[in-house]
Amino acid sequence: MKPNESAQPGAPSGAVSEVFAVDRLVSFWNVDRDNLLSLRSLFAFMQEAAIRHADQCGSGARAKQERNETWVLQRMAVRVERYPRYDEALRVTTWSSGIRAFKGFRDFRVHCGREPVASASSVWLYLDLARKAICRVPRDVADGFPARPGEAFFPDLERLRLGPVAGGPIGRDISVRYSDVDGNGHVNNTAYFDYLQTALAAEGFPPRPRTVQVQFLREITPAVEHVRVSLERRGQEVAFGIGGGGGAFAQGAAAY
Repeated sequence: MKPNESAQPGAPSGAVSEVFAVDRLVSFWNVDRDNLLSLRSLFAFMQEAAIRHADQCGSGARAKQERNETWVLQRMAVRVERYPRYDEALRVTTWSSGIRAFKGFRDFRVHCGREPVASASSVWLYLDLARKAICRVPRDVADGFPARPGEAFFPDLERLRLGPVAGGPIGRDISVRYSDVDGNGHVNNTAYFDYLQTALAAEGFPPRPRTVQVQFLREITPAVEHVRVSLERRGQEVAFGIGGGGGAFAQGAAAY
């Protein structure tokens, strides 16, 4: 375990921890033009904590190499209390809130010192990379995850329904960059939040929403050259869709 990664206090050495924490500094490349943490970096910090914890449980990046299986993000809901500034120290805490069939449920909390700055819940799908198909989580993998149910930020996330944006919304075309594609051979989920924040700013919306809810519908492959981020104001919310190639990749809502 690295010096800035820690298990739950009191856990035996070498034991799989119920709660996992990662400490990070907000680097200069993590902030936007206002020196505040970007949406992509916030989600990247949470993603990294999830991967590190899954590695400890035997089903993270290492499982991809050994089993040719991986987790893919299906849904996420986050609330941001404050966007941290450059050089602030963050602690990202994460835990599994349960595994059922082919789904894993995971929560996150982000703190600056004692101050809570973000909370999130997520739903993940277990994927057989060889078949490119969702599969049941193997029993040894499920048994290796210590669950902490009942403490979810958004307990009804699995039942949340996010509709597509209406016809004729405003939007922005955004190029898919080489760096957006990860080791799973598709655009990393964190890039979707970069596309969203870019479109919000370009179309005159505040670029830092208080809440974001998103459902990932299909992968963006390296063959996709650009995506269209569509935006539609709905009261205090902005509904969004990320699409291209004749279909939708993701849809959700941002609120202020």
